[in-house]
Amino acid sequence: HASLALEAIRLWARERGFEPPAQPEGEGCAVRWLCFAALLCESNPPARVAAGEKHSVFIDGEGRLSSCGSGAGHPGLLGHGEGVTLLNAPTRLPPALGGERAVSVSAGEGHSLALAAEGSVWSWGEGAWGKLGHGNEQDHRQPKKIEAFAGQRVVAVSAGDYHSLALTADGAVWSWGE
Repeated sequence: HASLALEAIRLWARERGFEPPAQPEGEGCAVRWLCFAALLCESNPPARVAAGEKHSVFIDGEGRLSSCGSGAGHPGLLGHGEGVTLLNAPTRLPPALGGERAVSVSAGEGHSLALAAEGSVWSWGEGAWGKLGHGNEQDHRQPKKIEAFAGQRVVAVSAGDYHSLALTADGAVWSWGE
């Protein structure tokens, strides 16, 4: 009975674009864990569109990123590379996220974050205050993977004005920037 329940929960989650996280150590009941993870996702659906101060970021049905707005004063804000500072309509980013499918986005004042289906986090835009999460204040004009999360599965991200946050599958909250 438990194996049928597990498969039903996994199927339900996948139909909604959610890949249930691995069962954490110490959790004895796989059915309880998958129900919890699936309900958490259902009650907190990932953002498929996000609005920053002067830009917006979108995810299409295939998990590809687009952006529009003004990147004036914020290097790389739109994620399209060098020299792209104004887009009046949503425009697909060059191949991003290393081929991974985006499932959630967050737009801050001068930067953006994308969460990939596999749990990796990508950032781009103005790097001041270390808010991109790469251990420095360098600007990135296209999405770059945050290597600090290697071996972690991130389930939610949020970009603020001068900082960023991430929540991992094990419940840990990470913050960086000012």
